[in-house]
Amino acid sequence: MGTTPISVLADKVQQRLEETIGAGAWWSRQYELFTALTEAQNDLLLLVGRPTQIVNVPFTIQANTVWQTIPKGYFQITDIQGAGAPLYRISLWDLDMLQSSWNSDWTQDVDTVARRWAPIGMNMFVVHPAPMYPQQVNVTAIQLPVTEPWPYTGSETVVFSDEFFVALEIYAASYCRVKELGAEFQEGVQMMQQYMALAQRMTAIQDLRDPLLFSSGYGAAQNVNPTTKR
Repeated sequence: MGTTPISVLADKVQQRLEETIGAGAWWSRQYELFTALTEAQNDLLLLVGRPTQIVNVPFTIQANTVWQTIPKGYFQITDIQGAGAPLYRISLWDLDMLQSSWNSDWTQDVDTVARRWAPIGMNMFVVHPAPMYPQQVNVTAIQLPVTEPWPYTGSETVVFSDEFFVALEIYAASYCRVKELGAEFQEGVQMMQQYMALAQRMTAIQDLRDPLLFSSGYGAAQNVNPTTKR
């Protein structure tokens, strides 16, 4: 976790927008710049996949329904641990097509506890079967960079390291410029292309580092794995 507040990056964004640092004449510092920088962190986390802020939190699976909502403040669930055993992760395709032990109306299945789960989009997941009573589990999830409610104050810290700051500033400046017309809009589109190129380069660098951090060699010499192309 970094220590730099987003207000520091907001100053840089105002410079890129050719605005005087402060309240802002054209773009609201609190409602637009801080929001743009928070959105930039969310987007960069999705594209680059780092940093992974893995947390374990208690969660109550709602009874008599397979449809569950991801807790606020979390990007995505990666694992669910039940009282006696983990819930087996599957997919919606498994539930709909691989009907080896259930029928096509699996959404109506109810049992004492849920035994498997599947992600849905960015804010929901399903469990199967639906538990008869609220079921207490521990959820492993990726936390969002900023968990404070909107509007942001500027004191929220940037979770990325310093080398990512330029990409975040460019995204936020593009976010503001594409709201205008004419040359401002065109400039915003070009800045977004710069941001995407930076995100691609940062992904390649992080992928090269990962095999050196996570190796199955137990100290033995290992070749670096091929770079993952995203």
